[in-house]
Amino acid sequence: MNKFSHKLSLTLLAVCGMLALTSAVVLAQAKTPGRVLLYTSVPQQLATQFTDAFMKKRPDVKVEIYRAGSTEVGAKIAAEREVGGIRADLLWLADAPVYYDLRKRGELLAYTSPEAKAIPADLKDPKGFFTAGRLINMIIAVNTQVIALKDAPKSWKDFPDAGNKAVMGNPLYSGSNFVTVAAFVKKDGDWSWFERARAKGVAIVRGNSEAATALAGKEFGVAMTLDYIVAGLIKKGAPLATVWPSDGAISVPSPIAIIKGTKNPTGSKAFVDYVLSKEGQEFLVKQEVIPVRDDVKPPAGQPSAKQIKFMPIPYEWAADNAPAIREKFEKTMLQ
Repeated sequence: MNKFSHKLSLTLLAVCGMLALTSAVVLAQAKTPGRVLLYTSVPQQLATQFTDAFMKKRPDVKVEIYRAGSTEVGAKIAAEREVGGIRADLLWLADAPVYYDLRKRGELLAYTSPEAKAIPADLKDPKGFFTAGRLINMIIAVNTQVIALKDAPKSWKDFPDAGNKAVMGNPLYSGSNFVTVAAFVKKDGDWSWFERARAKGVAIVRGNSEAATALAGKEFGVAMTLDYIVAGLIKKGAPLATVWPSDGAISVPSPIAIIKGTKNPTGSKAFVDYVLSKEGQEFLVKQEVIPVRDDVKPPAGQPSAKQIKFMPIPYEWAADNAPAIREKFEKTMLQ
């Protein structure tokens, strides 16, 4: 072999080696799941089970979860905004007004999922910035071993009369409780409901899970809490009953949305698609959550979204006045 042939052979070997190395790197990258970070107020166990089900279907996407109350998540987003941008790829909260604020700031990615066609128009943003991922309902729950069902309040108007036998979550932590407070204040035009609740001795705990757990433990007779949490406790044998308030439940659509700065739009869109899909909604139904799709049946014994009487929620007003609402609540109920 002459020097030229020898040099050519070495060159070809080097090129083949580089190609093999490049192919190995590409193959390794293809096998590495793309990461998406989900900020959510969905209870930790449910959020984990749901994302695990998604990742089995889409092993190319790894979902990491940051879970806290909606108000805490909102504060985290505000802090991140000041130091370089929102880290989350996805947002799934009970505090619907947060989405109106983010939309106004231009921080949401418009995405109309192909699954969204099965979602009623009043449960999704017309431009695709967010879509209801689950329907959670603030209702009155009763421990029938503490208060006879016939003696329990049947409306929000009567709820404060239960006095120190009644408990509710804190809107300074819980998004669904914040939405409830905003709905009551907007409906009444004042804070009289809360002034009466404070005078009667209605207790405040951290969030809806804490309120329901305390109720099941006979610390209280009635609670303002979420329907699916109560249904889950009943399933486990707790002596609880659900009262759908005559003046309307507070039905919170708990939207799913993509943050505009996501580094993985493909994975983020795939997760939204799964949340809104028939399979995703049927998974939530097994956890006693009322689905947002018309073609998925609600949990046994629960009403469908169309059958629920609900109180109007002033989302944009709540978003525009959030700090003042929280400050007034703290002064009225906690100081």
